[in-house]
Amino acid sequence: MKLKGKVLLSIIGISAICLIANPIKSQAALQANGNPGKADTINNWLINIRKMESTGGTLGLAGEVGSNLDTTGTPNNLDIHMQKNTEYGAMAILSASAYGKQGKVADGESTTGNKSGIYINLNKEWVAAGHSTLEIANFKNAVGKYKNVYESSYVAKIGDAVSETAGWHGSGASQWFKGRFPHLAGLVRAYSGSIFSYYGEHNETFTSGSITHYDASYVKSWRSRAVVVIGSGY
Repeated sequence: MKLKGKVLLSIIGISAICLIANPIKSQAALQANGNPGKADTINNWLINIRKMESTGGTLGLAGEVGSNLDTTGTPNNLDIHMQKNTEYGAMAILSASAYGKQGKVADGESTTGNKSGIYINLNKEWVAAGHSTLEIANFKNAVGKYKNVYESSYVAKIGDAVSETAGWHGSGASQWFKGRFPHLAGLVRAYSGSIFSYYGEHNETFTSGSITHYDASYVKSWRSRAVVVIGSGY
């Protein structure tokens, strides 16, 4: 065998030993590709995103999701859940910081203006947030770490990018959880053409026996996002 071939085999052998002795540990996160994606109700998003980490789910991990949306059985050191309002807000604020695009994020653009950012599809994106009496099963039963709970009188939560970002890049907002039945109000972000817009209104108008559901109604289907937290103690 020629010397060149022996050297190449030696390099491959050493590399294989190194990988076995000290395997590479990857802490990766998921990034949406910017496509429009699927639309669904807030109730379905809450459970279906959680199931991505369960047995037979998208990530192919072992585990089960309980009725309170928490993981049961052996921990898999991964937490994937529907984005909360505070998580969406943190993303939006970073887009306007020195680490982001700083200018207005247009439909289909990323929060950094390049491929390293998070792609935004305007308008209407569900977050795991709602009125304290929101009666849909998965929101009502979910443990606190999977939702943001608000009252009719808004009280800011750190990072939610609601009151402190009012009007940023032309953002608009509905009245906070306005509605005939406020317990049916969820929260929609990326509304009215701006990443900072939100819509928290649900109302029911009875006209000749028909019911009109406004955009933050729990029965409406909008897009959402999965947030992945990696490591123990999440």
